[in-house]
Amino acid sequence: MASARLHPKTIESVKERVDIVDVVGEHVVLKKKGKEYVGICPFHDDSKPSMSVIPGKQFYYCFSCGAGGNAIKFLMEFQRQSFSDVVLELAKKYQVPIDTIEGPQQERLKQQLSRRDTLYRVLKTATGWFRNQLNSPCGENALNYLKNKRNLSDGTLINFELGFAPDNWDSLLKYFVDIEKVSVEILESAGLIVPRKGGNGFYDRFRNRIIVPIHDRQKRVIGFGGRSLDGSEPKYLNSPETEIFEKGKNLFLAFMSRSRDIFYKVILANYSQLVFPNFLIENLEFGVNMICLVLYEWIQLIPHLESFFHFMTMIQK
Repeated sequence: MASARLHPKTIESVKERVDIVDVVGEHVVLKKKGKEYVGICPFHDDSKPSMSVIPGKQFYYCFSCGAGGNAIKFLMEFQRQSFSDVVLELAKKYQVPIDTIEGPQQERLKQQLSRRDTLYRVLKTATGWFRNQLNSPCGENALNYLKNKRNLSDGTLINFELGFAPDNWDSLLKYFVDIEKVSVEILESAGLIVPRKGGNGFYDRFRNRIIVPIHDRQKRVIGFGGRSLDGSEPKYLNSPETEIFEKGKNLFLAFMSRSRDIFYKVILANYSQLVFPNFLIENLEFGVNMICLVLYEWIQLIPHLESFFHFMTMIQK
């Protein structure tokens, strides 16, 4: 085990499973301060709490000595251990399966990781492109729908990176091929375009739809959900499964702070008991996305967890 390299899937699983507050809290007395935690920094002679632990970003930072990083970095510095040793320790603690790679497998993996990085970059760029379309003349109707019919604030539109796919067959395709110089093979692998029947070219997967990005816990865009604006079917369309997007594994808004995990767990736990329109029941994955989006507006007004549970109880009646 010591000579083998840890598989990136194991490393990613550990990063997703660990909680920075739990890890740091085992070695430092933390006090909650707003949305963050503060404590005495163990990396210098600290006389007052100068280290902040930020659950939403899974990050710690000392404003005095500059020490900072994620949970793995904290343990590496605090326990003076190597990266692999810390990951192995956390994997055992959080019961994460440990996989390793050796020899030629490492070279193949490097190529796979490079390709995955390309897909992440393309989807991030696509998110910006969709957002720009929403705020352009072609997105006027979509913007009116979100603001006036769904009553979503500008802050929500920005926080959730909502966008719009124009009512054209190849607007996004032309942008990426002509401007970004991205191959159609990568665009298809990212789930952004679809091959035409007969194999004669490609067209945009999302057209005339409100676009909602789907993120992983590292805040990376891995896919999209799109709601039709003209009544075309399907009304709700998700990205297909890709090399970086596994349906059912990635919950919408998983990138949000760990403090909101309870929010999503409660929604999922009570999903079958809540009364929602049929289209949400028929489209569970997209339905949960939209429920989170709508309730997010309300949850900002609930300062305490007790009030939140009271709120959830009321909407079930």
